[in-house]
Amino acid sequence: MALTSRQLKQDVLWLKWPLIVTAVLICLCIGVIVAANLYRDSIQRREQLAFEGFDLLSGQVQAIAESERIIIENIESFNTMVANTVMDEEDRVAILSEIGTIRTRHKLFPISVQISEQQQTALEYNAAVEFPDEEISVRTTFISLSLPLLHEEDLTRFLADFLQTGRLIVTSRCNISDLALLPEDELSIVPHQIADCDFYWFTFRREATTTS
Repeated sequence: MALTSRQLKQDVLWLKWPLIVTAVLICLCIGVIVAANLYRDSIQRREQLAFEGFDLLSGQVQAIAESERIIIENIESFNTMVANTVMDEEDRVAILSEIGTIRTRHKLFPISVQISEQQQTALEYNAAVEFPDEEISVRTTFISLSLPLLHEEDLTRFLADFLQTGRLIVTSRCNISDLALLPEDELSIVPHQIADCDFYWFTFRREATTTS
């Protein structure tokens, strides 16, 4: 019986180190597996971030390319607007002078001109533009003209020149009324009609963005 007990103790002592080595190896294997999984997850996260960064960069490049395309397509129109002072402050003295020049050129009767106070409205950006560096405002001025006419051609001559000055002027309405004349004035060089015309004069300004 004692011999059997000694043999069992010897067997246990003999198996002690192999069991320890086995346990250590198992722990090492588990550690390697856990580390590998963590490394794989880290790589996947980095890969996902890289793809997201690439998508963001790609979107920015596309936005820049689209902006360049829009600039290229509209640069000529913009330069024309600048050349025609559409992007400058309106010059009321200059427009009154040009009306006087047109009147003299076509030997028209005196023209009555009324120019209203300028109104300003900021243009809205596309929703994709979150933080614009500047605003574009459109300035609107109402012009009312009263033109005594010998005949309708006086009006057509005036409009042909007035609307070709390069300014952004849009006709709102133009109404011609006959004047009450004495019989002896029918064949005289006096106003036979009068035209009342309204126009909108537009200019644009680049302005610093206002914060609310």
